[in-house]
This record gives sequence, structure tokens and C-alpha cells, in this order.
Amino acid sequence: MAGFWDRLKASIEAKLNKLLDNFEDPREQLDYAYDKLIQQLHNVEMALSRAITARKKLEFELERINERIEDLEDKARRALQAGREDLAKKALERKYVLTSQKKALEERIADMKEDEENLIEVRDKLRIKVDLFKAKKEQLKSEYEASKAQVEVQEMLTGLSDDFSSAARVIERAESKVDEMKARAAALDELIATGGALDILEPEEKDEIERELGKIEMQSEIEEELRKLKEQLGG
Repeated sequence: MAGFWDRLKASIEAKLNKLLDNFEDPREQLDYAYDKLIQQLHNVEMALSRAITARKKLEFELERINERIEDLEDKARRALQAGREDLAKKALERKYVLTSQKKALEERIADMKEDEENLIEVRDKLRIKVDLFKAKKEQLKSEYEASKAQVEVQEMLTGLSDDFSSAARVIERAESKVDEMKARAAALDELIATGGALDILEPEEKDEIERELGKIEMQSEIEEELRKLKEQLGG
């Protein structure tokens, strides 16, 4: 019995391992393996059902043989009572043949009952394994789904972290540009305050004479504008 169960177990595991390699999602692997175990359990139950049916047929045949044996014994007694020993002998000869058949059937039925007990043991062990596998399957599927969700959340957070880092770099560059523009504006204000606004775009090597001439021209233009304003006001 142990050898039969080991062979069945090895056969199931070999087939499952070969077929499970075709699946990438472990949940599909677990469901497929469970379905195969259920199919194996169904096959064992069907084999047990067929064995019981065959044994019942032999038992019905055995009942008919027993009835015929009893009938032949009765006929043998009646034949002797009637003084027909020859008929009694024929009845007993037929009884002998049927008795041999009865013995063979009884042995066959006994062997079939033993096979049924073996199948019942296999079925009961397989049922336990199916129940245990189902519980473990659901546990592993739940753990896988939880782990998958955790990974997805971590990947999303990692992506957000990268986005925030990129945004921070953009803000940092923008602030740098703003600070640079503020510095340039402050420099322009200082140049204007010192009368150097006209020189801002000219080379630094511009000599002192040109700068002074520029100031004189600027003052002249300012004086001219002031004169015009006074005339307008006076008018």
C-alpha cells in the first residue's frame, strides 16, 4: 500500500512540476496545482466507485450460485427419496461444479474488498492533502497579493520621490536665476545712481575721458530739458 501511494504521489508531483513551469503568476500556479489535485481525487473516487460496482455484481452472482446449490441439494434429497440415486448423483455433480465457482467468486470478492480498502485509504489521504493544500494555497495567494501591493506602493513612492527631486532641482535653478536677476538689477540701480547707466553695455576698458565727455553731454541734455519745462510753465 505504501508503495502504491508513493508512486501515485511521485507521479502527481512530476506532472505538476512540469506544467507549473508554464505559469509566471504564482497564483495561477497554485490554482492549477489545486485543480490537478482535485482531478486526481475525482479519479480515485471514480475508481473506487467502479470497484464497488464490480464487487456488487459478483456478490449478486454469488447469491444466485448459493441459491442454485441449495436447489441442487434439495433435488438430490428428493431423488434419493424417490429411489433415483442416479438423479441424486447428477445433482451433486452440478453442485460440486457450482461450489468450485462459488469458492473462486468468494476469493475474487475478498481481493476486490482489499483493493477497495486500499483505494479508500488513498482517497482519505488525498482528501486531507487537498484540504491542506487549499488552505496553504489561499494563504500564499494572500501573502503574494499583499507583497505585490506593497511593491507597487513602494514603486509609486519611489517615482514620487524622483518627481519631487526633479521639482526641487527645477525650483533651485529658478531661485538661482531669480537671485542672479536681482543682483543684476541691483547693479543697474547702483550704476544709474552713480551716473554710469550709459556705460553699462560698453567695454570696461572705456577710458576716463570718454566717460567724462558722456557725463557732460548728459548734463547738457538735462539742462536743455529743464529749460524747456520752465518755458512751458512760464507760458
